[in-house]
Amino acid sequence: MIQKMLLIVIMLVTLVGGVFAQEGERVASPFNRVYHPATNVALIKEGDSFFLVLNGDLPDGCAILPNIRTERIGVAWFVDIYRDIPFGEECGTEPLPFEEKIATNDLFEADEAGTLPMFIVLNGTIFGVERDSVAEGEAPLLSTLWVPTILPYDTITTRHTTEGDMEITIGGTLTDGCAIPIYRAMEDWQNPGFVTVEAYATVNIAAMCAQVMTPFEIVMRAPVFTSLAINGVSVPFDPAMNKDTQAFREEALTITSATAESVEGVLPNVKITVSGITDGCENPIQIVPIRSGDNTYVVKVVRVLPADIVCTMIARDFTEELLFAPSNLIADAPLTFIIGNEMITP
Repeated sequence: MIQKMLLIVIMLVTLVGGVFAQEGERVASPFNRVYHPATNVALIKEGDSFFLVLNGDLPDGCAILPNIRTERIGVAWFVDIYRDIPFGEECGTEPLPFEEKIATNDLFEADEAGTLPMFIVLNGTIFGVERDSVAEGEAPLLSTLWVPTILPYDTITTRHTTEGDMEITIGGTLTDGCAIPIYRAMEDWQNPGFVTVEAYATVNIAAMCAQVMTPFEIVMRAPVFTSLAINGVSVPFDPAMNKDTQAFREEALTITSATAESVEGVLPNVKITVSGITDGCENPIQIVPIRSGDNTYVVKVVRVLPADIVCTMIARDFTEELLFAPSNLIADAPLTFIIGNEMITP
């Protein structure tokens, strides 16, 4: 159990937020998207219907009606609730209590394989749906023991479908016998044509599971895009390429040293410097910090290459830097970066 908790601390990743390595020019948004910080979350039954009820305090006094977006993908039911606050909007300074009740029809409808959703993902937080813990017909309990971990994928395929959208396939090998992939592809809310993928494996921190090598392949649909990023890592998709399918592989690089130091600026920036060894391919090296709860970031150092490219076996040293501005830091927790096998505090 202790080893598993340490692994989760290292690999835990929260995927709601910005994309760090996505290519292309972003367009300034006329509003700020603020997600609802739900303090209490529960499933209730009223008559023959079930509802997800959440409440808490908004961080400001802006009484703007929220947007609520729900979607069933795989074993997860995603719920996003947020306000789009125009820049320049005058809001009160006192926190504003809120309560929302959301119909949960998708949570009780089986898919083509006859399975019901196992999880609710509310603004990036995972809740396990404990159907076996209550009598049939009653509202299931929600478990907070499920946490996201890094999904160990290495292959990426994109394909134009006959229906006029895109299919994204990600493949790899799970090493935890209890790990369950959760995933979705979404168009960037600020920029049409940009698609971001959230893909991670969730595990129950109270479960004791065997280390089993299990191949996986997950498939998701997305609008036609010109740029693609997976968990913040840019994929060199070419919209001008004259073929329906493009295949890629993601490679982690060997790290020999890493540093993270605070630098002066308007924002609390951190300069991350990574050195390591690569081969003869000149494809860009990406440094991608991924938040892992509180003030900890797991830093991926990778390349994404076309699947059919052959790299010459030339060992070359590299050094890359990234200027990074952490957001929503917690005052009483140290800022920590996990790079390779090192834990670094600026």
